[in-house]
Amino acid sequence: LEYFEQHCLIEHPRLLEALDAILEAICSPGEGVHAKRPGTTLLVIGPARVGKTTLIHLLEERLLAYAISRMQADPHFIPFASITAPEPGSGRFDWADFYKPVLRQLGNPFVDSPTRPIRARQMREATEAAYLERNPLAIIVDEAHHLARARSGQGLHAHLDHLKNFENTTGVSHILVGTYEMRPFRKINPQLALRSMDVHFPRYDMTEENDCLVFQSILWALQRQLPVKEEPKLSLIHISEPTRQ
Repeated sequence: LEYFEQHCLIEHPRLLEALDAILEAICSPGEGVHAKRPGTTLLVIGPARVGKTTLIHLLEERLLAYAISRMQADPHFIPFASITAPEPGSGRFDWADFYKPVLRQLGNPFVDSPTRPIRARQMREATEAAYLERNPLAIIVDEAHHLARARSGQGLHAHLDHLKNFENTTGVSHILVGTYEMRPFRKINPQLALRSMDVHFPRYDMTEENDCLVFQSILWALQRQLPVKEEPKLSLIHISEPTRQ
């Protein structure tokens, strides 16, 4: 299981398309991490178990690879913070649970200080200061659909305005990755809809011939990796006849 989870990873076109769309949205063309676009909200939406966490790992690797030279030249620069949005405990999203992991990853020494911890009312200001000091390209938020589990539409509206204020003040983008529960984000705030981008990360579609061909190629790549004497035939359909599926 460890081998297949860690070493036998097969990238598929939908994943790479989503990755390229995210990078294009947060980095200026031809400039890599040396020039970022103005802060925006990216909604990366897809079904459960489609590979969103794998997408995030690839995005982190790509940003780190791009950022090496800038990190060497500027020790204050941190290219991103990547967190998982906490599950609301009582139907209410607590922003302190968002601030703390972001501050940790952006190197704030006081967030876990036993003697002089940051007070709850100071965390928003400390987070904004960390954005300006570290100048990350983006804050990546996995399981971002937890934001949609506010007690009311008004609560969700306030959450999205909260992020938008950060983007306006600091120029840092937020990449919200989650399930289709994030669809209300597009309707709750017309201004956000105009100033944000959607990246759809869907499953394969068996009615699309190209998707069938790609899926078959992944099956063939997988069966070559199986630790058995005789390679099994996971797909008995010839590649030129994908529509028989």
